[in-house]
Amino acid sequence: MTDTWRITALGAVKQGQPPRDWHAGFDAALDLWRQGTPRAETSGSTGAPQPHDFTAQAVRASAESTAVHFGLQPQAGEAIHAWSALPPSGTGGRMMVWRALVLGWELTVSPPSASPTVPPADTADGRYHFAVATPMQATHLLDSGQLPRFHILLLGGAPVSASLEQRLIHTAGLSKVKLYHGFGMTETLTHIATRALGDPAYCTLPGIDIATNEAGAMVVHAPERGVHHLVTRDVIELLHKTNGADAQEFTWLGRLDDVINSGGLNLHPAAIEAELGPRVSALISGRRWYVAGRKDSRLGHRVALVLEGPKDAALEEAVMNAVSDMGLSRPRSLEFIAHFEETNTGKVRRK
Repeated sequence: MTDTWRITALGAVKQGQPPRDWHAGFDAALDLWRQGTPRAETSGSTGAPQPHDFTAQAVRASAESTAVHFGLQPQAGEAIHAWSALPPSGTGGRMMVWRALVLGWELTVSPPSASPTVPPADTADGRYHFAVATPMQATHLLDSGQLPRFHILLLGGAPVSASLEQRLIHTAGLSKVKLYHGFGMTETLTHIATRALGDPAYCTLPGIDIATNEAGAMVVHAPERGVHHLVTRDVIELLHKTNGADAQEFTWLGRLDDVINSGGLNLHPAAIEAELGPRVSALISGRRWYVAGRKDSRLGHRVALVLEGPKDAALEEAVMNAVSDMGLSRPRSLEFIAHFEETNTGKVRRK
């Protein structure tokens, strides 16, 4: 039997025999719900992980808004079939368990891994109606030919690189997979907005209201989830209401913590990374990378491109040549780190 952990539409747990060590984390998430004490920790990507307790009402509100947002309503008596290989320690992995219980979904969980195996869904076409994955997992799903096993795949936990986004869009178009990137945090019980890959604008879910403060940071008001005017460290540009409805659109510019003041200009790493992607992706051959600020005696701070893997002088020269015409936002140095440090949910710790 395929090594999985499952929840049926009636809330029963089915797992491969004998039970695996990794099942325990999902059993614990299930117990938290049944005990009425849903709890999760922040990822630790911007500081020490912090525990958060939620009410059952907040979990229900998050689950129901996801179902409405994606139109996940059972058809002709068939339950919604969902899949995940996210770890049970993070909110994303736990919310998949809690969504299944709240909404009566059939959930299949594969062993949490950067290279998961997706068993066929118990549906007429063998495809899952809804699934979640990190960008790293999505890369494996794409390379292993497993992307067509979903109708809707929601990515989260980290930014999606420009090169990966284009590859995913191409394959998704051929196999009729709808791909989205989520925006959210532990405090809001995962995503409060999503964007279709290829579109830079995020659209909020039902029950979410957002604004910006004087610094341009997002302020979230989601009373049904127990969130009241949460001031985030995310810098956004508000666009407009969607078709006169309650949904709002915005673009994400980056984190207040990551803003690089270089020569008196405030530069956002996320925006620079979006511009860099098409220039460097072919050169770095799948290596992970990010943009960071470094102290500079002349500029105050300079833009640095940080690349995972061994130092390579020829690669460094090629990359610096490729970005030489970017103007004030161009990286002025390239750093190599042998292995990026990660949080327990797989996010890269930027240094």
